[in-house]
Amino acid sequence: MALLFFPLIAFLAVLLTVLLLHRVWVGLFDPRSKAKNHRLQAIHNTVHRAGKGPGGVQNTVREGAGESWLRSHFKAFSQLEALIRRAHSPLCALQVLAMTLGLFALVGVPGMLMGINALFILVPAAAIASTPVLWLSRAANRRRRAFGDKLPEALDYISRSMRAGHSLTSAIGMLGTEFRDPIGHEFKTVFDEIGFGIPFKDAIGELADRVQSTDLNFFVISLQIQHETGGNLTELLDGLSNTIRQRIKLRGKIRTLSSEGRASAWVLGSMPFALVAILTLINPGYISVLWTTPEGHKLTLSALGLMSVGFFLLKRIVNFKV
Repeated sequence: MALLFFPLIAFLAVLLTVLLLHRVWVGLFDPRSKAKNHRLQAIHNTVHRAGKGPGGVQNTVREGAGESWLRSHFKAFSQLEALIRRAHSPLCALQVLAMTLGLFALVGVPGMLMGINALFILVPAAAIASTPVLWLSRAANRRRRAFGDKLPEALDYISRSMRAGHSLTSAIGMLGTEFRDPIGHEFKTVFDEIGFGIPFKDAIGELADRVQSTDLNFFVISLQIQHETGGNLTELLDGLSNTIRQRIKLRGKIRTLSSEGRASAWVLGSMPFALVAILTLINPGYISVLWTTPEGHKLTLSALGLMSVGFFLLKRIVNFKV
């Protein structure tokens, strides 16, 4: 009899294993599951900063004692958390700090053990250790630009939906469903927060804090004022959409006209390092004077300082606020 039931037992075991693996795969890698987890995390952050949960109930979500202590004693830690939210990264602030310290130790400790001058170790170690933060900043800027480019279309969608008879909250929910990330994800988060009982003013204000876009700030302020005073919101959205489109066109023209200055900055900034690398390969004894003698140390530090000033001035010249 046992042999008769063995195929059935084996089939059930294989079926349960496949279902379990499918569940794990969906939970870890499915885009919809990831989006849902990000929205829930954003809602948790909003509730935590507001200090109250839905319906005015005090929020009792517990978090790590280390994160609470760092957040209350170091403003930079809160700024890092805000940067991670803007970059839409799955990492937490403690993980980014651990990566930064690990990279710094990976570069600094071997250099110290080899007896290299501390100044020549700290500068590259700090530069390499800052790469996680720079990567997050670049991701946040890329996400903000993508959000701003699609914002006029989103405003037109909300305006058309309201003309068709939908409410503002319903239009925001449909926008979150129809549009791709980052527009869709951010507005879907706002819709979920309102559904969980967070006031509209807090939910839309948190959207502005997450994205950090000037164009979005116009939209948020307009909604907050209209929410309190009333008025024709569809006409307001149409005018705001046209204004943002004109600002995007103007930014594109300015970026085109300033491209020569940015290219000059890259060329002038890379030439000294390229020249040092070439001389190191051709004649190492000639270039080694820069890091083996006190005079070379002074010249190197002076050159780095002057290059930093030059980079700062070139950046101020080619960057325009619109």
